[in-house]
Amino acid sequence: MPLYVPTPFHDLDSLLGGGLPRGDLTLFFGARGVGKTSLGIQVAVSNALNGSETFLIFCDGAFPAGRFVGIAGESADAVSRMIRIATPSSFGEQHKVLERFEVEVNEHPLTSLLIIDSVDSLYTIQLSLLDSWERDGQISEKSFMLNKHLGLVTNICRSRKIAALITCGARPSEAEPFEEPASARLMDYWSDNVIEMSREADGFCVKPVKLKGRRRPKEGRCLRYTITERGLAESLDGGEAADAD
Repeated sequence: MPLYVPTPFHDLDSLLGGGLPRGDLTLFFGARGVGKTSLGIQVAVSNALNGSETFLIFCDGAFPAGRFVGIAGESADAVSRMIRIATPSSFGEQHKVLERFEVEVNEHPLTSLLIIDSVDSLYTIQLSLLDSWERDGQISEKSFMLNKHLGLVTNICRSRKIAALITCGARPSEAEPFEEPASARLMDYWSDNVIEMSREADGFCVKPVKLKGRRRPKEGRCLRYTITERGLAESLDGGEAADAD
């Protein structure tokens, strides 16, 4: 069994040691508009073209079918048979989808990748609907459920040697002048690799925050990319800039 699920991005695979490590949870976080959804779709399409199946859970409304077709191109019909898509509409349903994945993975032995796009979205929406006096009591309960979701993902992927690609939003860090993942403590605890996607003054950038459980200097390696109609594209200069902004 291969140790990694390769992505369409040579420099990102090099950064991760060969691709998305099977059995690990790799988190990509960033603000809206930095390409997290396109990244997930591109990796799912690439995995299908390599003959493996993907379970994709999209937690941010209706799945962007038009973007999927734009990225997959002429291969859209063929690769769609290798990608099982779920779109939960509530935080509770998100947990049921994860439980279903645990069962379905036994029925689909070619599954090598789980993608959860915007894992924090339904959690955030549910909290925003509460009155302020209700919110304090509910935050602990919902955080417990998010923790349970991430723990379930980790256990399934480690036991089945499936790579997990998770995306979430970003928020200002309380301790440093940088952004950090939403629900940062939980995300950091469960993630083996944490990658920041950001919009810099001179374009888009991917920066490793943690690799193989070890934190990386924030000012370290940066991979440059652009966003096109066909998704993300590595910069022509190789996508790398040492000592990023």
